[in-house]
Amino acid sequence: MSASRRTLHSALLELALTALMLFIVATTVRWLLGTLDPAADDWWNVPEGRLLAVAPLSGYTVTAVMLSPWGRVTGGHVNPAITLAMWRYGRTSGRDVAPFIAGLLIGSLLGIAAGRLVWGPVFASPAVDFAVIRPAPGWSWAAVTVVEAATMFAIVAVAGIGLSSRRLGPFTPWAVGTMITAQILAFGTLSGGIANPAREFGPALFSGDLSLLPVYLLAPPFGALTATVVINGIATHRRTTAQTPTAEPHRTSRP
Repeated sequence: MSASRRTLHSALLELALTALMLFIVATTVRWLLGTLDPAADDWWNVPEGRLLAVAPLSGYTVTAVMLSPWGRVTGGHVNPAITLAMWRYGRTSGRDVAPFIAGLLIGSLLGIAAGRLVWGPVFASPAVDFAVIRPAPGWSWAAVTVVEAATMFAIVAVAGIGLSSRRLGPFTPWAVGTMITAQILAFGTLSGGIANPAREFGPALFSGDLSLLPVYLLAPPFGALTATVVINGIATHRRTTAQTPTAEPHRTSRP
């Protein structure tokens, strides 16, 4: 297979994986957050309560994607920020970056379109609204930017450490899924807690709520690229230190 055909094949796989992920996430929102009963007085009928189910379902869906046969072929990015990070880590070719990101964003649209087709008008209702992410009242774009960039920084840093270690490598998909779960639990009802441009792209376009879309598109890649600079810098320093010959101790002759 030629390099161009291999790139197209991998980009289409990422498109399909992202569409599947968005459909699963949107379905989770439809049946958990979309069926809240404000009149019921118990913990399960508040967003924070149901977030306990939404978070692991969303986080470990990413783990499942990474461990799937298709994910093993492409890396299971399902996140443009991860594609940029894998490029900077030397795991993804530069020629693959643009096709991958295009596939991820198109997959986001297709996943939400599938949700609308399967679940019908309720998917567009105010309770679900195409699973669009919105921060809590009072959260500015600057605050959302900081949280989204910082959480993506942490995820990419951990992924970079795992990729550089044979011992830790097999656990990287589980570490990433766990961190995504923790991020959603911590910030899901505050900043949105997604750190994935593809997660917001389709829902925002379908819902028409584009007010914070630039933040959700740009902050995670910024955090991811910053993490690669730090991790690559540490790795370079370690290699340089390891290659520097150790000077022999000075010996003085005795009479």
